[in-house]
Amino acid sequence: MKFLERLDAAVLAALKLLTIGLFSALMLILTANVFVRFVPILSLHWLDEIVELLFAALVFYGSAALWILEGHFQAGEWLAKSLKSPRMRAALRLAVDLGSLLFLAVFFRYSFQLVRRSMEVTAVFLIPKRVLYSCMPLSSAVMLFYSLRFVLRDFRELRTPTDTR
Repeated sequence: MKFLERLDAAVLAALKLLTIGLFSALMLILTANVFVRFVPILSLHWLDEIVELLFAALVFYGSAALWILEGHFQAGEWLAKSLKSPRMRAALRLAVDLGSLLFLAVFFRYSFQLVRRSMEVTAVFLIPKRVLYSCMPLSSAVMLFYSLRFVLRDFRELRTPTDTR
């Protein structure tokens, strides 16, 4: 069990570090773009494809980090607060988590197919578009794994409610 907790912490730390790095790079590049518009010392004709890469990765990896922490808005949580029965709250959470699991399974499948079938490259750096798209199946795989974990937790909670939330 300690190994899994350390693995959780490592995955979360890696996603947080990656997200902070991506955000920092995005901020620096966009700041440079604004500066170069006022002081035209060089051309940033490559800016669009790098910003696209950074922004996509930032959104998807940041979402995966939030997913692990359950730090995102959850539709079932505000409804669960109005339910008196711990078992009903657990059932609602289970329904929401099962819906999320289904969505993420479909998202993973189609994003993986997109990466696998993509043949294009970017215009300036000739980066394969599959590199741009790879953040989608990777982050959805992480979210899928944790969703499965949440569903198992919900089943346990439904069977023997503890009402810790």
